[in-house]
Amino acid sequence: MATATPVTNRNDETLLPAGPPSGTPSAKYSGGSKVIGALFYNNGSGKHYCTASIINAPKQNLLLTAAHCLYNPHNHKWNSNVAFVPGYSAGHRPRGVWPIWMMAVDKRWANNADADLDFGFAAVNGRIAHTIGYNTIWINEGFNRRVTVIGYPAKAHNPPDKPISCANTTFKQAKYQQGFDCKGFYGGTSGSPWMMNYNSHTQTGYVIGALGGYQEGGSVDWRSYAAVFDNDIIKLRKYANDCQPSHC
Repeated sequence: MATATPVTNRNDETLLPAGPPSGTPSAKYSGGSKVIGALFYNNGSGKHYCTASIINAPKQNLLLTAAHCLYNPHNHKWNSNVAFVPGYSAGHRPRGVWPIWMMAVDKRWANNADADLDFGFAAVNGRIAHTIGYNTIWINEGFNRRVTVIGYPAKAHNPPDKPISCANTTFKQAKYQQGFDCKGFYGGTSGSPWMMNYNSHTQTGYVIGALGGYQEGGSVDWRSYAAVFDNDIIKLRKYANDCQPSHC
């Protein structure tokens, strides 16, 4: 469970930016959040490879993550045998293991690897949002927003195998791409929610992005990206909530 298998472009030296801006913060180990967890292969006993979070939806069973954590548009294959472990930390599963039985991504991601649609939803058995809690999606928030990002780096860069947390202000990378600078977001953090107004008491916030998008989230640990949330993610959430076959 503790060995991470990231599915991102991070640390691809051919894509390195010049270097972190002066004053770039470093992520710190934290207690994480009850509504954020690691995605594992093999029903929670395999390797964790991405991050996901419980999100508000009518059926109360949806998770939000990056589309590339669910579907590979290059070989046109869905990931399989995936489970969500909310609040995972150092091998502990305080709120159990929730197998994923449905996945949904935008067709433009599936067909063309459109980085502006690199977000997706997965459904678990049971009303996980009712049981544990949830984050709320906010759209059309623009840029220059203060966010808290919590995620699960690969164990190779995260020996304690604990969640990390960092707060900083977003910036505009492109029309539908936002950026976030903080050291320590290695592979495995794809799908991490970007939360405005994070409440440490309820461990929830208002999500305006999920780590992914441009370069599938970034090529270095200190600069991350996320697709801007607009009505496209609301349409996809409705689709995921309403259809729910094995995948959509």
